[in-house]
Amino acid sequence: MVKLKIISVRRGFASDHSSTSYEFLAVDRPLDKEARAAVSSLSSRADPTRRRASFIYHADGYDIPGGWEPLMRDYYDVMYSESYDWWYLSLAFPLPPHQQKEIVKYSFEGIENMGVDVSFYGKRTMVAIFCCLIPFGPFGHERWESFAEAGDKDDNDEDHVWEDDLVVEIKDPLLLLLVKMRRQLMEGDYRTLYEVWKKYGYPEDEEECSIPPVPEEKKTGNKLVAVFAEMLDHI
Repeated sequence: MVKLKIISVRRGFASDHSSTSYEFLAVDRPLDKEARAAVSSLSSRADPTRRRASFIYHADGYDIPGGWEPLMRDYYDVMYSESYDWWYLSLAFPLPPHQQKEIVKYSFEGIENMGVDVSFYGKRTMVAIFCCLIPFGPFGHERWESFAEAGDKDDNDEDHVWEDDLVVEIKDPLLLLLVKMRRQLMEGDYRTLYEVWKKYGYPEDEEECSIPPVPEEKKTGNKLVAVFAEMLDHI
């Protein structure tokens, strides 16, 4: 019988012998020279632009110094991190107190530590989604490129003015999806977070997991919610 040894465990990831990558995007405001220098100092692998930064680590035990959370708190608005098919998705944005009280209701830890974490830094709200994503199907290049280029009228893209450098940096289809999800959350639409609950929110001991409220149905944004729900994979 072969005995297996767990080298290390992180929430959302089994991190033995895997690589971990990060993609960050600044939506609301670009990074100035001082901010880019601060991000660059974290790793020789990082070469941030005014809007975007990437990190990749190929060995267990190596990661962003201080973690990814300070980068989201201080500089960036959306982020995804992948290790095989395990993912962190993070979105940060300002919210007034009454909306903070509503969105925190969707915070939960479910099956295998998958779920949603909501934290606050003053008026800045940070949402982190711990999940598995299907590597093919809805995540295939052709569908994602089509989705990124065509946009979704349900999400009122025609009413949103993008700065030129942001248009260039947002070609990554998953970053585009996260930008749209972020906008929905800022508008009080929590259906994407509820989809995470529907996928992972039933642990063995259900009494330990609070049940979030069922979000109000909307006439807009339905395609985005459906695409995100289809991406979420079972563990």
